[in-house]
Amino acid sequence: MIDDFKGQGSNDELTIAISVDMLDTGIDIPEILNLDFAKPIKSPVKFQQMIGRGTRLCENLFGPGEHKSVFRIFDHWGNFERFDSDYTPAEPTRKISLLEQVFESRLILAETALEKQHTFDFDLATDLLHADINALKNLPSIQVRDHWKTIQTFSDKVALKSFAPTTVFTLRDEIAQLMQWRDIRGFYEAYSLDLLFAKMQTSLIQGSGNINDLKIKLLDWLGQLLISLEQVREKIEIIRRVQTEDFWQNLSVEELESVRDPLRQIIHHRSGPNRQYSQPREIDVTEVKEQEQYTRRLSSFSAVDQKIYEQAVEKELKQLLETDATLQKIWSGQPVTEADIERLASLVLVQSSNVSQDFLKEFFNGKTVEELVFSIRDIVGMDPNLISKHFAEFVLKHPDLTAKQTQFLGLLKSHLAQHGSITIDKLYEQPFTVLDSEGLDGIFAESEIEELIQSIIPFQPPAFDNFNP
Repeated sequence: MIDDFKGQGSNDELTIAISVDMLDTGIDIPEILNLDFAKPIKSPVKFQQMIGRGTRLCENLFGPGEHKSVFRIFDHWGNFERFDSDYTPAEPTRKISLLEQVFESRLILAETALEKQHTFDFDLATDLLHADINALKNLPSIQVRDHWKTIQTFSDKVALKSFAPTTVFTLRDEIAQLMQWRDIRGFYEAYSLDLLFAKMQTSLIQGSGNINDLKIKLLDWLGQLLISLEQVREKIEIIRRVQTEDFWQNLSVEELESVRDPLRQIIHHRSGPNRQYSQPREIDVTEVKEQEQYTRRLSSFSAVDQKIYEQAVEKELKQLLETDATLQKIWSGQPVTEADIERLASLVLVQSSNVSQDFLKEFFNGKTVEELVFSIRDIVGMDPNLISKHFAEFVLKHPDLTAKQTQFLGLLKSHLAQHGSITIDKLYEQPFTVLDSEGLDGIFAESEIEELIQSIIPFQPPAFDNFNP
């Protein structure tokens, strides 16, 4: 359909496309002349991205020499007026999906089992996580496909069971949110039971009194099962076993897991309150010509689609890393000159048709050479061997580093190899707080902290706007 709408498919008559949160960002169709905003927009970033669908230039659109110079926006909800005023958007909140909660609970279960050295329980939790990750593989979602490499990495059980701090951070920060794209229609009750069992198993390992509340909830659910149904009667022995005190007195993670799957097959056969559903409300909006308002607005480069140009520059720099001498210097920590930077800017402009000259000026101009070096490092990273050599003296000076301290140094070197810089405050945030909630202070002694900070100083970026390594 998108190819048809672009004029590259088989249906030339398709000139109008209606979508909800699909075509308003990330699509490039220069021929678009009209945008219809049929809903209120609360995010200023999204609003500018939606406007950006119409800002693409298109030569000879109306004939030879007759280029696209304007486009129209039909704004039915006063969005322009909202953002022209001193509108401050509320902090966005996203409801955590059920499968994200299940994945997070299983991740906590694995962490708890590993901490308590419960091998069977850890293997069980990682097997469940592995199954959840594999369930992402065949999903058609674009959001999931964008993380295909990470999914492939952790579909290998060996990589998953290593459970290094970086692994846990990636699972929690990247993989967990992908679970929202799995289809759970018809299985909501089953996954709710999975969540309950993961929490019970974690509480059991921790010796937490919270398991009593979870037990009451499970028994309440079992009491609601419709015994009159044959599917439920087939599992009656398991139901009765879970309802006995002996089951709970001799409880183990393995015992809970043995009843989870049989119960999840029937948990949807519960009695519940009768729900009454109302018909969807229909609204017929009548257009009144006398109330239509037209306003001509000039586009602002700084407000329209800046992120797209940033991504284009980043993509081009990464592609040029292996062949460009200036980028090689930056990657290997060698000094560069202003002439090097100017030559690199010209090369990016020639190589990429998606980067405008105006944006390139904004990206490269107004910054010192040092500031630009750190901006580019954040994109291309730094040579990992160079970083390892930099910290070799610290490691040799402290041959008795603990496992946590060694892991912390590994995270630090990995961050620098990826971003080329770091600020001190980052050492007190994720992923460093995965090892200890106090970050750097919780892992090293005061004298060691002073040495590490001195080692990090060469990697600290200069203070300038919009930089967050």
